[in-house]
Amino acid sequence: MCTALGFKTDFGCFFGRNMDLSYSFNQSPIFLNKGFHYLDPVTNKTVALNRSIIGMGTVIDNHPALAEGMNCDRLGCAGLNFSRYAYYEKNTVDGKINLAPYDFILYILSNFSSVTEVKENLPSIELVSIPINKDTPIATLHWMICDRTGASIVVERTKSGLICYDNPVGVMTNDPPFDWHLTNLNEYIKISPFDCNPTAWSNHQLKGLGVGNGALGLPGDFESVSRFVRAAFLRANLPQMDNENEAISLFFHILDNVAMPKGSVIVEGNKASYTLYSSCMNLDKGIYYFRTYQNSRISAINMNNVTTDVMRFDYPVNQDINHLN
Repeated sequence: MCTALGFKTDFGCFFGRNMDLSYSFNQSPIFLNKGFHYLDPVTNKTVALNRSIIGMGTVIDNHPALAEGMNCDRLGCAGLNFSRYAYYEKNTVDGKINLAPYDFILYILSNFSSVTEVKENLPSIELVSIPINKDTPIATLHWMICDRTGASIVVERTKSGLICYDNPVGVMTNDPPFDWHLTNLNEYIKISPFDCNPTAWSNHQLKGLGVGNGALGLPGDFESVSRFVRAAFLRANLPQMDNENEAISLFFHILDNVAMPKGSVIVEGNKASYTLYSSCMNLDKGIYYFRTYQNSRISAINMNNVTTDVMRFDYPVNQDINHLN
């Protein structure tokens, strides 16, 4: 469960996501500088990053695993759950750059600076089902990629191979495949932010039960299909924004509309699935913004101000409140 979002404004291109899970994965913001080394479990070779990266992730056996991030050239990538359709090769494929799914974001952000470059190089990549260790299962993912021009794609590895879709709506959720989500939007072509015109049945004039009736039929549940439609509708009707802070605020408001409070979704094991955190990256300035479930204040990290090889930042877990008296 997750929702990704991207849109471009006069004040920057913004890209980020909701992370919806029933458990913590020991996540925190992580900065990895150009030249940082890690061991690739697929090739058993040491890899050095070609670009610096910031994002949210964890470290497993000294190996960084990112959920989303952006690089110093302002390319962003986010991985979202794709459990029913994701398919990876069991063994490495000759003539391909073989990657584990958990290293896809690292590879993309280390090696490319634009969506165009990613699309050109995807045919040389294969995803292989080799775990990071014996205790960590392979994540079933697909990815949304966005650059500072506002260009966006979705990459999925299914039994049909590695597929790349242009993303004209600037959102992504989970199953089914992305092309199905785009087709499904046709079911909502009459949804509008404007109220419906009054309708006369017999001699009774119907005006609706309040403002907002133009969006009657917009799905309100937490299923991935419904979140996709809701996020696409909100992104398609962005208002005029007067400054960067207003754009950031709007970004988080849209993510709020598809976020899961605890208690709204109960999954296997009687566990609550909820929005652990929400992120927003300014791809023009290299600033990573995020909020956690426990602390709704927006935190910001400017990757241009970090000089260490690797740095993990605090992940706020206590709400701070602005008392006015």
